[in-house]
Amino acid sequence: MSGEPTRRTARWIALTAFLVYALGGGGRIVGSDEVSMYQLARSMLRGRIDVPAGATLAGRDGHAYTKNAAAQAVLALPLVAAGEAAARVLPLAPARRPLLARVPASLFNAIVAAILLAAFFRLARALGLGPGTALAATLLLGFTTPLWVYAKSFMAEPLQGLGLLLALGGAARAGAGEERAGRTAALGVLLAVSAKLSMLPLALACLVPLGRRPGRWALPLAGLGAALAGHLAYNLARFGAPLETGYGSQATLAAYSTPLLVGLYGLLFSSGKGLMWFAPALWLAPAGFGAMRWAGSGGGAQNAAAAGAARGIAAAWLVGLTLYGTFQHWAGDGSYGPRYLVPLLPLGLLAVAFAPYQATRARRLLAWALALAGLFVQVGGVTIYFGAQMREAGDYPYTRPLGDPRFMSESHFNPWFNPVVASWRMLARNAGEHLRGEFPRLGGGGEADARLGVPAAEVPGLLHGLDFWWAYAGYAGVSPAAILALVAALLAACAWSVVRLRAALVAEARGP
Repeated sequence: MSGEPTRRTARWIALTAFLVYALGGGGRIVGSDEVSMYQLARSMLRGRIDVPAGATLAGRDGHAYTKNAAAQAVLALPLVAAGEAAARVLPLAPARRPLLARVPASLFNAIVAAILLAAFFRLARALGLGPGTALAATLLLGFTTPLWVYAKSFMAEPLQGLGLLLALGGAARAGAGEERAGRTAALGVLLAVSAKLSMLPLALACLVPLGRRPGRWALPLAGLGAALAGHLAYNLARFGAPLETGYGSQATLAAYSTPLLVGLYGLLFSSGKGLMWFAPALWLAPAGFGAMRWAGSGGGAQNAAAAGAARGIAAAWLVGLTLYGTFQHWAGDGSYGPRYLVPLLPLGLLAVAFAPYQATRARRLLAWALALAGLFVQVGGVTIYFGAQMREAGDYPYTRPLGDPRFMSESHFNPWFNPVVASWRMLARNAGEHLRGEFPRLGGGGEADARLGVPAAEVPGLLHGLDFWWAYAGYAGVSPAAILALVAALLAACAWSVVRLRAALVAEARGP
């Protein structure tokens, strides 16, 4: 079932999720990929695409260029422009203006993830799930998987995940005979492949439900063509060659040197990167996938779409695990959990939504246990910035080259160095220090690091901080009254939105 009641509930889901994400946001952009993407957006505001030297390459004109795709920078332009304007007009010390300028852009993925959750709910309803079940799965995706942690970042994975979800949902519905759904699939392919070129095989896998009717492929392939044209033009502008991506050997078969079994174990079950520990709800996915797969035998468009979605999910996960399981840098280091599998989380959780977890009391208890375990894992990653955890563990700055087979091997495979446990250990320590009135201080002077935005002398102190914008504001000396007022306003907005979401859900459940 899908109609105005479902759309209304989805809108309240998006608003509620955004407010929660914003309340727990970090307000910072500090990772190398994040900063280069942010700098690209800033350059675009000035009509350029070169960026300050850092994690960059030299272009044909000698200027520095990021190897990142441009789609996210383009979409984030309004937020980046707002941050630049605020930093110019607000009465701040010059050293703090660059930090404030990043705050609006740091909310980009909170917006993307909120939209993703709304789209996930609508797709679950379109495939025949009830509103309560669809909402439960949406909450699992949003708050018991690493999507929550990545919603605090300026990385491209949430945008990639939104694209894959739209591609799958549009293809499943179009394959079941809903003609207009092809436009959704086209938009999804455009977003996913524009966000990162390596999404191309995964996006095509999501189109498997379209079947063998050529007419159904026209719009999605048009979306793919537009994405590829954008990449070609961007490459030409940066490097003078339409096929030069800037990734060098990583864009060749030479980069796929990891034995598949090693990569699969690392991505799925290793103590430091295993997705089954970072998103425990996925243990329910096989049962849900079976239910989706056999739904087609029940007849009807919804069941046919669910069965088609199951085929697309299987294809996308097979491609993704093969692609990244053999990739030299399969762990996607400098991240929380298996970064490269984050875009596949919405597809995996869609299968979880179909799991018959309410069939028996034991299954209900199992589902609750997995949900609480996932929440526990994410709270550690949300409250402690993973970069700080890596620094404290000695994983960063890196001590081995990326190509070394033992690069960060202890963090990947030795449970003693599990990042979830380490994050909680830091959280307990840092929270205790805050309760005693001991916390980092920012703004003491000195030249700020170009990437981190604070002087190098202040970085060690941030290992004792909490990764929230309101905490950083306090460390920087912002008035506690102003901080409390903003937090209180957000909490009130969250409470109001939850009430409206509940009302919308009840109205939808009572509808025809």
